Amino acid sequence: MPAVSVDIQQLDQNLQRFHHQVAAAGRVTRAHFKAHRTTELAVRQFAAGAVGIAVHSAQAALDLAKAGVTDVVVAWPWQEPWRWPLYVDAARELEYFAVHVDTAETITGLGRVAAAAGVQVGARIDLRHTPVADVLPLARLVAATPGVRLDGVTGYQGPETPQDIVDFAALGQRHAEQLVEVAESIKADGIDCPVVSAGGTPTAAGALLVDGITEIVAGAYATLDGGLAAAGACELKEVAISVASDRPDLLTACGQPWAPEVVSVPLNDRLLPGHVCPLAKNLMRAKVELTVLDGDTVVDRWLPRGRPDRE
Repeated sequence: MPAVSVDIQQLDQNLQRFHHQVAAAGRVTRAHFKAHRTTELAVRQFAAGAVGIAVHSAQAALDLAKAGVTDVVVAWPWQEPWRWPLYVDAARELEYFAVHVDTAETITGLGRVAAAAGVQVGARIDLRHTPVADVLPLARLVAATPGVRLDGVTGYQGPETPQDIVDFAALGQRHAEQLVEVAESIKADGIDCPVVSAGGTPTAAGALLVDGITEIVAGAYATLDGGLAAAGACELKEVAISVASDRPDLLTACGQPWAPEVVSVPLNDRLLPGHVCPLAKNLMRAKVELTVLDGDTVVDRWLPRGRPDRE
């Protein structure tokens, strides 16, 4: 019995359903790598209609470029200067490459390195750590700095409390409205702000109700997980990933923020992870493969990697 298995038919149904939901609302999906950390699934998401992939490292972006993905965003506002040459390398290899930013020092430093190398790196202002009053000055700085271009604004507000998950669509709508308001202030200043990106699988339905949102960044939508099913965001039968009941060690810290004690949900003779993102991290550390099943037939094996920029 595989330690961790993925039902490929259910996974493909999940991809098609989510991508269709987002496309029907006139937006695009960006698939977040952190939910599985496998190049194979990221490529599958891209081929199934995701506009691109979100990652946490330039090395992961470079690995995806080698696999044929053309559009990658580093979706964390790293501030260390040693990363800037890696971003330049990624910008050379990908048709579209951008990074999250939240400080003036990152914008000017990255711009200087990129301009010297003759490339341009997209910058998305990350509102997770940026006071609203600072967003417009940062947008003006990006617009005035060679080597970088303003791609837009981005943010993430996932459910963290039991009440959040009860009202997950409303949470997504409120957060999306904040993002659009900030983007409109940038446009009113005469600066182009083409991307307004809201994150989250359960909150996507609410975000899609807001005019001005252009992109949904989501990771768990591919496999889903037991925590989302328990919260009513999906059905148990739609969860495409499971863990053998004799491998509870792989489910360490796999609770959702609103229910950290629930690391798994039993289903038949297997366990559904409470939260798929920590499971992916655990599998990477333990070097355990995902066994991909079509019915009872093993059709592939995916090893989570997600290389950091420094080991």
